[in-house]
Amino acid sequence: MLPAVHGLDTAVMGRTLDLVKRVWDWDETWGWDYPMMAMTAARLGRGEDAVSALLMPERTNTYLRNGHNYQDGRLTIYLPGNGGRLSALALMCTGGEGQGAELPGFPKDGRWKVRYEGLSGVF
Repeated sequence: MLPAVHGLDTAVMGRTLDLVKRVWDWDETWGWDYPMMAMTAARLGRGEDAVSALLMPERTNTYLRNGHNYQDGRLTIYLPGNGGRLSALALMCTGGEGQGAELPGFPKDGRWKVRYEGLSGVF
């Protein structure tokens, strides 16, 4: 979510993402966590990980028929999860300011045909 700034240590960032994927208790996550992982993966050019984060089959990474990110019975609408998903998809498309890669948040294996318009890439 933060802009790629001078001094950003992508090796540390990558190891942190790998650790999160390995050890997090997925029953204790919030809907915003999945877009954050996707944005991290997109910044690293790890498109498969970005898409996988948004598609993880976890309770807090599901969306109701009305589009709202579901968390639990007492909190069926979780707007940070909704906003996070939209932000993640924008970053996955544009790569953000200064990244220079085309569609860094999607795998480069030919399975994805992505079109977008009007995204400025200022992340």
